[in-house]
Amino acid sequence: FNLDKGFFFTFWNLLKQPEFITQGFINGKRKRFTNPVKYLIIATAIQALSESIIMFEEQGIPFTSFSFLSNELNQSMHLWNQTLTLNYPKLLGIINLLVWPIQLYLLFKKLKYNIPELIAVMIYIYGTVVILIQIISFIHNPLTGKNIPIELVGFMATLYMLYVLLKFYRRGSISWRIPKIIVGMLFLFAFRMFILPFSLAYFFPLH
Repeated sequence: FNLDKGFFFTFWNLLKQPEFITQGFINGKRKRFTNPVKYLIIATAIQALSESIIMFEEQGIPFTSFSFLSNELNQSMHLWNQTLTLNYPKLLGIINLLVWPIQLYLLFKKLKYNIPELIAVMIYIYGTVVILIQIISFIHNPLTGKNIPIELVGFMATLYMLYVLLKFYRRGSISWRIPKIIVGMLFLFAFRMFILPFSLAYFFPLH
């Protein structure tokens, strides 16, 4: 874990003033806080510990059939969706960490952040969401006997991501920033719920 002062300082500021951490990392002011890769490793370790203590068996996430696709393709997409969610959640997280920065780079190209910088920002966001979920789970799961609903997790993650990105992209008006961020989020949702499972089901069908 190596939970030194820098980790707690980083986590707290990612909640209170995330732009201080994200902009600070990009601008080279990194001595006071944990770098993104180490931060993600610690978050993953916390998640693994939490899952071994208070997590119940996962049921996957709901899947909506698409009427314009065949039943076989819908079923294969559903199986891939369950497989990714239950068996390879960390791999799925890494895929999202790589896909999302590309959207931000294209949408905010005029602000001249490069993709490695945006990957670092997304790692901070992803790691913080993971930690927040574990903190809430330690209260919610023992009281209810169930895991936090996946819809609530998605809602929390979306709100936090919107909050951080609005703080990170400080240049430009709100009316210019919000639509771009929302477009990026909609693409990420479409990628996760349709593009990725469809591609896997089409080229590597499961039965």
